Amino acid sequence: MEIEVKDPSTGALLHLQAKPEHFEGMHGFRISHPNGSGFFIANKGGVWRSADDHHVDNDFLANIGLALEGYEPSDQVVSSKGNS
Repeated sequence: MEIEVKDPSTGALLHLQAKPEHFEGMHGFRISHPNGSGFFIANKGGVWRSADDHHVDNDFLANIGLALEGYEPSDQVVSSKGNS
């Protein structure tokens, strides 16, 4: 399925693919960028986390989780990190 995710550092709207997947005994989603790169995320204790040792910004993971849970991009966070 395609999800709309706000880039927390820029506010830009990204269109990512999310495919349900089982990875090392966990149920989660394989998230793919249009350029083909991707990573696996799973909800652990109510928090979405990268589960395949791929570093992903926590705010970005939160926004992906919100998109997977059906929240609109307007409900997703924009970080003030790096903005002056």
